[in-house]
Amino acid sequence: MTFRRSTGKGDENENIKSIISFRDFFRIFLKVIYAMRNILTALFSFIILIGILIGYIEHIGMWNGIYLAFTSALTVGYGDITPKTALGKFLCVGILPIIGMLLTGIMVAGAIKAIEIGNEKMSRK
Repeated sequence: MTFRRSTGKGDENENIKSIISFRDFFRIFLKVIYAMRNILTALFSFIILIGILIGYIEHIGMWNGIYLAFTSALTVGYGDITPKTALGKFLCVGILPIIGMLLTGIMVAGAIKAIEIGNEKMSRK
């Protein structure tokens, strides 16, 4: 399969004869994520800690609080568990989605970086 990419010189195009394989992408992606492990660990830990706090505030138990925190942070929101207190609602609507957006953005940036590194390696070959 051959793709064409514009080089920015009018109608001239260069052929891209190979695209990074999924295995190569995944290997590079794991290395990039490993390099960002401190940030990711902090974000996951923050979600877990807020989940424990929500479980205590809402009287729903620790595991249900963590579950609610992750469904709120990742903006899934199944609706099977809902916060009842003002503080629980604030955490689930105001704080956790922001943390989830940061987490998602970092993961997407890692994927883009992995593709960029893989394409650079493929172009050197």
